[in-house]
Amino acid sequence: MTTPELLDRIAAATGQPPAVAADQLDQLVTRLVTTLRQRKQVKVRGLGVIRPTREESE
Repeated sequence: MTTPELLDRIAAATGQPPAVAADQLDQLVTRLVTTLRQRKQVKVRGLGVIRPTREESE
């Protein structure tokens, strides 16, 4: 699924314009990344648990 397809689905499901859907998706990704950087796991209903991984040193 491409980003525009995902935005269309979010817009259709929420009844919001695609620009609002894009903002919602951006907020979601920002929260996910912020939480994972804090070494906390994120539970996503219907998807599962996303856990932070340890980055390997080069």
